[in-house]
Amino acid sequence: MPSNEMKRAITDTICVFRIHLARLQAEIGPFVLAAVVFPVGMYLFVNAVATVPGAATNADQRLRFLAGSIVFSLSLTAISWLGYLLLENRFTGRLKLFATLPLAPSSYVLGILVFAIAQAAIGTASLFIVAAVFGVRAALAPFGVFLLAVTVCLMMLCGCGIAVIIATRARSFSEGSLFTDALGAGLVLMAPIYCAPEALPRALQIFSRILPTTYAAHSVHATLSGGSDVGADLLALSIMATLTLAVGFRLMRWREE
Repeated sequence: MPSNEMKRAITDTICVFRIHLARLQAEIGPFVLAAVVFPVGMYLFVNAVATVPGAATNADQRLRFLAGSIVFSLSLTAISWLGYLLLENRFTGRLKLFATLPLAPSSYVLGILVFAIAQAAIGTASLFIVAAVFGVRAALAPFGVFLLAVTVCLMMLCGCGIAVIIATRARSFSEGSLFTDALGAGLVLMAPIYCAPEALPRALQIFSRILPTTYAAHSVHATLSGGSDVGADLLALSIMATLTLAVGFRLMRWREE
């Protein structure tokens, strides 16, 4: 049987999750923009630019665009939207309120991560529905569904770590918002998520190798195409998620002066 401490930690984690879920319900507009509207708009844009008049768009190309939009959604949700919420927690005094409760920092952290992954599930599922409307058909194998879920979770954890670092180190709410918005979109625009890596300038190809969006896009595209050779991508994402989360929550000022 679970100990009382474990039961308390689980209960506290669920409470943190529910508090942020209530905020999501109250501010659903920005989440929908970040998780669905902007990624769908980007999908339509790149699809229109790549379409040759009178020629059918390559099916694999449409899957690449879908994969890119899924990663775009995850990046905006984890860094821009979640970063905004964490900045609010810090600069409106909510984090101090959490800290004065009999709540362990680990429960706050787990609650945030569970909330982030729940958002990722909603956003990714919405994009699959939109893709189906536009006639995009993925060739997901049974094991590919698992690999896709792992990729989504790891990408969200990377984004959460980045969001926490920004929310912790920002000197003001406006400065933090600027950084989260810039990185939420910038990590997508500087990575080959809508094109093959070879299409980027050489310098950008090298730089993109340190971006989690590069590995997430390759893994998502591979799984949507029916492949499963994404071990290197998942390893890179795991390392990046561990580093960003470790640094972010190490820097987090639980009881800030």
